[in-house]
Amino acid sequence: MKRNVGLIVNPIAGMGGKVGLKGTDGAEILKKAILIGATPESPRRAIRALERLAGLEGNLHFLTYPGEMGESELAPTGFDHTVIGSLAPGDTTAEDTERAAREIQAAGAELLLFV
Repeated sequence: MKRNVGLIVNPIAGMGGKVGLKGTDGAEILKKAILIGATPESPRRAIRALERLAGLEGNLHFLTYPGEMGESELAPTGFDHTVIGSLAPGDTTAEDTERAAREIQAAGAELLLFV
């Protein structure tokens, strides 16, 4: 029996710290971080985490959110996954993350991997 694992990628997490800012909460701070050279870290971190799970494809089923919140990282892997919820393309918000967590839990995730 496959275990249901939730995957949520916060595509802007960690960007501020790389350029000496205290986070990226808020559109203005995110804009400043990008202007001084910040690049997304979480997508690469999610891919590394999934690579470490290689060999468990037959045991895990991922529940994730669309596009840059998990689907993009899972799509090229051999992991069985279901994309739930909806997301407007572009900037994600804290509310998107909270909604994703609730919907992924309601869909049956036993564990949530948040990157």
